[in-house]
Amino acid sequence: MKRVIIVIMIFFIAIDLAILLGIPRAQTFVAASGVTPAIPASSAVPLPSRCPSIDEAINALKTAQRDLHEARHDFCGHKLSAIEATDRAVSELRAAESCANCR
Repeated sequence: MKRVIIVIMIFFIAIDLAILLGIPRAQTFVAASGVTPAIPASSAVPLPSRCPSIDEAINALKTAQRDLHEARHDFCGHKLSAIEATDRAVSELRAAESCANCR
């Protein structure tokens, strides 16, 4: 259980550093005018995720949470708090991903 907690903590530290350091994001520009092209709402295609590492983190946390739920033991009393912590972490990651300042 200690290894799982350590791995999760290292994972969160890496995510925090990535968010704090403001990983640059690519922007699409029209070469001639230097502005982004307008896309009509009717033909808008969902954009790929801006933060693939956050998506990967959410998927990893969901997998860990599923493993915790399916486990037959309580990890020395830490099972419930670990499940709650993964819920909070997923909601924080989703909030970070949807932040308007990051777009």
